[in-house]
Amino acid sequence: MAIPTEPVSALTLILSSAVVSAGVNVTWSVIARYLDRRKEAQKIDHVYLSLALQMEEFARQCNGRIYDVSEALRRYYDDHDMAAFENFSRFVLDFAPEPDWVSLPIPFVAKIKSLQSRFDQCNSWVNMQSQLWAGLDDAYALDEERLAFYGKKACETAADIRSKIKAGPGENEDLISHFDTVLESRRSLYSQYPDSHTFIPELRAQFDSLCPAH
Repeated sequence: MAIPTEPVSALTLILSSAVVSAGVNVTWSVIARYLDRRKEAQKIDHVYLSLALQMEEFARQCNGRIYDVSEALRRYYDDHDMAAFENFSRFVLDFAPEPDWVSLPIPFVAKIKSLQSRFDQCNSWVNMQSQLWAGLDDAYALDEERLAFYGKKACETAADIRSKIKAGPGENEDLISHFDTVLESRRSLYSQYPDSHTFIPELRAQFDSLCPAH
């Protein structure tokens, strides 16, 4: 026996179709926004990665310059070569190409630009010492400290960025080891001559905080 059914009006079909269509549109809109956010996040991660690579390149340049300074100091002391430092030019932390700073959080950008500024300020401090009292050898020994201190900072910053974006560790162990060797040699000097040896302000503050009573 057939079960009677009520006829479905055209209006009901239209409304049902509209509801389904609206649901599909909402779903796709949500998906589209998710994909857009994911794409934007990936774009920002690439900015972070580019910056990490630049910091690592800067650390490598610091490392290379330390070796160059060490060789120049050897020539100066052993060979009495007064031209040992002639080929050195001003060395700065320069971001090229310039990162898309506006896509990154302001506190993070401030931290990076502060590192850049402090590296340059330390260079100005070293130059001032060379005008006041330091000979070429003393000034370049101070510059070795600056290179090791900020080269290590650059490695640490790059490692933090890589961890943030899950980019894997960089291969900076040898760089950090060399920077630590330079810095440890200065710490040893500090332990022997805490009041009579000059260090860059950053190292002096670090050593004083570790050994406040000398």
